[in-house]
Amino acid sequence: MPLVLLLHGCNQTSEQFVAATRFAALADRHGFIVAAPRQTRSHHPGGCWRWYERAHQSRGAGEPAVLAGITAELLAEPTRWRIDGSRVYVAGISAGGAMALILGVTYPDVFAAVGVHSAPAYGSAANGRSALGAMRGRGIPSPPGPGAQMAPLILFQGTADAVVHERGGGVLVEQWLAYDTARFAGTPDPRRITRSRVSEKRSTDGRRYTITRWYSARGRKQLEYWRVHGLGHAWSGGVPDGSYSDPRGPRASTAMWQFFASHRV
Repeated sequence: MPLVLLLHGCNQTSEQFVAATRFAALADRHGFIVAAPRQTRSHHPGGCWRWYERAHQSRGAGEPAVLAGITAELLAEPTRWRIDGSRVYVAGISAGGAMALILGVTYPDVFAAVGVHSAPAYGSAANGRSALGAMRGRGIPSPPGPGAQMAPLILFQGTADAVVHERGGGVLVEQWLAYDTARFAGTPDPRRITRSRVSEKRSTDGRRYTITRWYSARGRKQLEYWRVHGLGHAWSGGVPDGSYSDPRGPRASTAMWQFFASHRV
């Protein structure tokens, strides 16, 4: 079975995040496993993943290493479940979304695709002071280094988000495309991005949203950006009265699973 790792936001428990996103129902319907690690209050007073500290932005160190270790333990389970190691994904909101993105950069050999909702770009902050600027879309993201790779990404961002400014979505898209350009520079690799398409849509309850998709030379969707009009700092299409949840469409979880299902490591 596939595995989806879910990372909660600040001042939110893992149980609240799973419930708010409807991912459990999707797992039952489509046959995948959900795992939701919990950040402890003893490690961070607000229960936040420390995405904004350099010590937690690299492979083999800090929280990324802990989360990769949890994933490895789940993959190694021989009897209670069996996970397909080529179909492991991660998604999160806010601080959890930022940490999910870090995993997509530092462990692209483990996570086949990443879902980010309302979160800043990778490496756009180095400490708590610069985190606020990054959340406003004013941080300077880390450029791709030699051989750097960022896993296929689906991104949701609300235009009325007062915590993570909507301009951050554009910054993150530019960063992902820079990684793609650096990875395939000077090569005819069919996985490189060659075209994009924009769609203007409206959910069944009347909310407008814009989807921009980028395709590889093979025609595979490698990057999706869902810009949701009027959405605040909340999971799009979540349960009513859920934690950081907006029940109006589009449903981010459904879109993320559809994106994930088309990717393997």
